[in-house]
Amino acid sequence: MISFLSRSVVRSLIKNDAIEMEKAEVYQYGFEILFSSIATFLIAALSGVLLHCFTAAMLFFVIFATFRQICGGYHANHYWSCNLLFLLVINAVLVVYRFFPTDSFKTMHYIFLAVSLLIICAYAPIGNKNKPLSAEQVLLFRKISRIIAILLTMISCLIDIFHNPYVKLIDSTLLAISISILVVGSEERRECSEKCKEKHSEGYCESRCEKC
Repeated sequence: MISFLSRSVVRSLIKNDAIEMEKAEVYQYGFEILFSSIATFLIAALSGVLLHCFTAAMLFFVIFATFRQICGGYHANHYWSCNLLFLLVINAVLVVYRFFPTDSFKTMHYIFLAVSLLIICAYAPIGNKNKPLSAEQVLLFRKISRIIAILLTMISCLIDIFHNPYVKLIDSTLLAISISILVVGSEERRECSEKCKEKHSEGYCESRCEKC
């Protein structure tokens, strides 16, 4: 649907001489990202309204969207599956926020934060095959992702002192992002390790892959 809509817009722009034919693919990709972002925002807004926690849903959207731009993570092969996965994730986080007792979240609070920090420090950032990162970007995004993760952890620990329910939202959002990173990061590490072993066995690999 998103791809079809993007193609229709691009064809219309080309027909009206608004863009050049040679740049059609670039514009189509841009419109796909735009429409996908709008769909994601609408999913977040609707989920917040239905679960009676609109502010929490918007906070999740801001943290998730910002962090994903820096850290990367799992990307589905199709926009519909990506949006469906986002729907499941945001509703899982909002259900924890709305219905899990804050006073009983103490142990999970520390577990969620510890696991999230370990994964983010070990694997972030994860590049996108459609938008690969340069070596400089990897170093920069690695630092930024760790800074953001530490800041959110500090905020979570601070508001936890006052038994603020938003601690559940921050912790769950961080965990959701870190799991997305882990899925791709562990697979990349495994593939990289296998390639390095093959090269070592064949005798022409002088040094280990940087990611390994």
